[in-house]
Amino acid sequence: MTKQPLVVFIHLDLGIGGAESLVLNLAKATLQSSSDPNNSATDDEPSGKISIYTTHCSPTHCYDEVKPPNGPLYPFVNVCGSWIPRKLFFGGTALCSALRMLYLTYRAIKDNPQANVFVIDVLPTGVPYLVNYCNVRAGVLFYCHFPDQLLTMDTVNGERGSSGGNNSSNNGGLMIRLLKYLKRLYRGILDKTEEVTMSYSDLVVVNSLFTRAQVEKTFPTLFLPRDDERDHGERIKVLYPAIESSLSRERANNNNTDEMTTNKSRTGPIVSLNRFERKKNVALLLHAYDLLLDRVVSKGDLTIKLPPLIIAGGYDPLNVENVEHLAELRTLADTILARYNLPRSKVYSPSSDQDSTSSATTTQEGNASIEFHLSVSNTKRKQLLSTACVWCYTPHREHFGIVPLESMDAAVPVVAIRSGGPMETIVDGVTGILVDYEPIIVGQEKQSATVCGFADAIAKLISHPEQTAEMGQRGKERVHEIFGMETFRKQWWELLEEAQSRGRKRHDRICSSYPSLESSIARSLREMLIVFLLVVALTWTLRTCGMLEDDTGLIGTLQVHYRRIVGDEL
Repeated sequence: MTKQPLVVFIHLDLGIGGAESLVLNLAKATLQSSSDPNNSATDDEPSGKISIYTTHCSPTHCYDEVKPPNGPLYPFVNVCGSWIPRKLFFGGTALCSALRMLYLTYRAIKDNPQANVFVIDVLPTGVPYLVNYCNVRAGVLFYCHFPDQLLTMDTVNGERGSSGGNNSSNNGGLMIRLLKYLKRLYRGILDKTEEVTMSYSDLVVVNSLFTRAQVEKTFPTLFLPRDDERDHGERIKVLYPAIESSLSRERANNNNTDEMTTNKSRTGPIVSLNRFERKKNVALLLHAYDLLLDRVVSKGDLTIKLPPLIIAGGYDPLNVENVEHLAELRTLADTILARYNLPRSKVYSPSSDQDSTSSATTTQEGNASIEFHLSVSNTKRKQLLSTACVWCYTPHREHFGIVPLESMDAAVPVVAIRSGGPMETIVDGVTGILVDYEPIIVGQEKQSATVCGFADAIAKLISHPEQTAEMGQRGKERVHEIFGMETFRKQWWELLEEAQSRGRKRHDRICSSYPSLESSIARSLREMLIVFLLVVALTWTLRTCGMLEDDTGLIGTLQVHYRRIVGDEL
């Protein structure tokens, strides 16, 4: 591989989420230690150059790494195509996203013709443009966080719910049925396009074995053998996301402090960290907290000293779902608190002065309350990780989930749903507790096995602080061994090398199918000779049949007839 390869990242929107966190980690792993003075990588590890292309990067709703003006990755970010609408007047969000990715790809190759690897994620729309139209010599790697069509369906990450999608029968008039048919046709075209465009990639990488199984089920043609795989092996690889926590580095620099912090019983809050989206299933945690309050307040269970509940996460005021779902969660939280004569829930924004002082009240043992923290900063995130007694992760069929890694790295045990990526990151009973999932029926939340399972798991962890501390320490060790940045960086560079190798071979194979100059000249001479012989043969045949005079050529006769009919010279 080139000594300092140029790797170009193409990502639709650099907001706050697991996909964005992964892309930034990939960028930092490519730069090695050049952009991060605290990076623990050694000098003999490879390093490269990067460029990041995106259509949107809000300075107030992004990770600190790309936040202007001091973010270490901010100088590498290029915002292009922000003028392309996010949706049309009739909808079409997916179509607009595909067009934005195409434009980003066009700008990326135009500005970086010497790139060694292009890394595209979320949508593969621009992959055929690089591979087929431009035939770049660079490798083209597509990182599939999850099949996009499974995220846009009326499902939970590809699994249809009890009420999902079955109400579109024959209700409504002809126009409504026509519109539904056109929508299915539109969505079907986009879904097929996703599979076809992804198949052009030199290398496809996924974030977990769970996602790989979903990709294989959704895009079976990607797993068909190709000619280049006889030399390279299979084209679908797994690269787990990783973390490099500054809190972990600080503890690693002082073993005594690390041991003291790990073994100390935590009496801080119960914490959930997710975007404010309905599929994140945060209401499950509120119902579990309701059960715990019932045990403590109504039934007088003295074995549980219930700490506050903090629900934090990414919040974009321009995102309609974020705004609506926060209001829904607040209504549910206030209803629960009112049932036990507790004060209403509080909401803290990133700019709120109270946000930095609220920790004094939220970490007191036995102070039951519910708080919402919007778009928490890295500082607040670290403060929550350092004080939380239990971390709760509620999404069902989550593709991977970076949050459980962060909590385990901070020696905080995790309670999560037994499905998707958490089954690969959390060892049940060792680094956290996994709870079986079943749909929650409205009005019967307290009878739900999932809600009861979450409540029991939380109660078990906060009631046995010594065992919880040991579980947290084992989680921290697991993160360092399997999901640390050192392992991640090594695997990433192997994938970059493989992608570049595949790109060169693909480029040479396509170029070898182009005709050379000598063969083009020889073919033209052959064609000219064939045409000349055909004219001679036709002229001889016409003269033999008496249809052409002996002293007249075929071309001259055609000219005479043309002037007679058209009245003009050729």
